[in-house]
Amino acid sequence: MLPLSRTFVAIALLASAGCSLQPFQPPPSPTPTKPATHGGSGPVISEPPTVTSTMPSEPVIQGPAPSIPVPRERPKAAPATFSPASKALVSQAQAQRKKGDLPGAAGSLDRALRIEPNNPLLWIEMGRLRMDQRNFAQAESMGRKALSMAVGDNRTQSAAWQLIADSLRARGKNPQAQEALEKAQQLSVE
Repeated sequence: MLPLSRTFVAIALLASAGCSLQPFQPPPSPTPTKPATHGGSGPVISEPPTVTSTMPSEPVIQGPAPSIPVPRERPKAAPATFSPASKALVSQAQAQRKKGDLPGAAGSLDRALRIEPNNPLLWIEMGRLRMDQRNFAQAESMGRKALSMAVGDNRTQSAAWQLIADSLRARGKNPQAQEALEKAQQLSVE
């Protein structure tokens, strides 16, 4: 007996191939024959009934052949915006950055991120702050996080790619920075 998992695999393969299996039907039982009346002794020999197969000789494919799905365009998302509370904290953080109070700006952006942790614009702001703090690897990481959150929002994705390009360039990774910059420019045109 096959293990249960192999049985399921076999069934799945048959189903995915578009084969149609007919339900099991036992062969027809032979019809009882009347004993032949003959005058002699000895066994009565009758012809065995003919059994026809219920299985088709070729697989039956029902319906149209499966087609390859056509990829759909990603839906455009509304541009990301700040909530009023986050907007106030971002303004405060930008003022603190201009004064050179980078730890204070980080605290303001951290509070904004607690309010809206899934806002890609806040991650971009935090990445720009990390650039000012010369923490380029973390700035790239925050740009990539913002990029993943901004699916369908070309403007925000463009800003995230720009941050990534700046962080790569600051680390001397110029070919990768150029690729990221091209992606940012391509998204800003669309």
